[in-house]
Amino acid sequence: MRLLLAVAIGLLCTSLAHAGDEREPASRRMAITVDDLPTQRGDLEKMRSITARLLEEIAEQEIPVVGFANEGKLHRLGQLEERTDLLRQWLDAGLELGNHTYSHNCDLSVPVEDYQEDVIRGETVLRRLMEERGMPLRYFRHPCLYTGPTAEYKRELDEFLESRRYTVAAVTVDNSEWLLGAVYSKAKQKGDTATVSRIREAYVPYMETTVEFFEDLSREFLGYELPQILLLHANELNADLLGDVIRMLKHRGYRFVTLEEALGDPAYSLPEAPSKRGLSWIHRWRKAAGLEFRREPDAPEFVVELFEGGYR
Repeated sequence: MRLLLAVAIGLLCTSLAHAGDEREPASRRMAITVDDLPTQRGDLEKMRSITARLLEEIAEQEIPVVGFANEGKLHRLGQLEERTDLLRQWLDAGLELGNHTYSHNCDLSVPVEDYQEDVIRGETVLRRLMEERGMPLRYFRHPCLYTGPTAEYKRELDEFLESRRYTVAAVTVDNSEWLLGAVYSKAKQKGDTATVSRIREAYVPYMETTVEFFEDLSREFLGYELPQILLLHANELNADLLGDVIRMLKHRGYRFVTLEEALGDPAYSLPEAPSKRGLSWIHRWRKAAGLEFRREPDAPEFVVELFEGGYR
């Protein structure tokens, strides 16, 4: 059975590569997604600052973005309306919102029924906000990109998401930006200007190395570069440096497309292996085809050491 699946995937990849050869040469394409709205961390004033700076940069760069929200972050005593307004600001900016579950629980030992309940709790406010603008709530992003510990768990969850008319927002350029962001935020909080400067200098080069890795992996596996989907987070690091990341990507020849356009590429219909860890969908397609995992670039060593030492 596994051999037959590998053969089928191989034939599809060959077909995709030939289709790519027939297309006119075009610039690279990328969809940008931002997780953990309203923001990863911070009090209300910090959340307002991060939201304003992210939206200002996105507007200046004229990039279509889907932001994925955790509704559990809205429910703070006396702040529900103010925090909900931060999500409205994304919609007011002409962007789209998706469901990232209520609590962002990354524990896959929970029964699938509990996972499903967290999905439903995570759409209460979102559906209302989207309906106010005549927009469907159509995208779902798994917390930590965990899609299930087993094939059966994943199948049951996939069927549930489909029944609620969700499209899963895959990620191809997965990365450890969240880790840099955690240390960066802590360093700013502590007034540790030396660490702040080191992370600012390391962030874009790290991201470029990661993007290049997945470009290469896409060409190796598919025979062409698919429209990539980049995962970022709503945090201070991106509030300060998103513009630098975008300029790096433009220098590499990327133009920015909607998530819908990116997901329309035939590669996103390939069979994928279940995952108990955050992995690029390219890794999942390769695993389903019986190929070995290819290690991606690590976060800067000094950041990992600080994070593991409790600097977060």
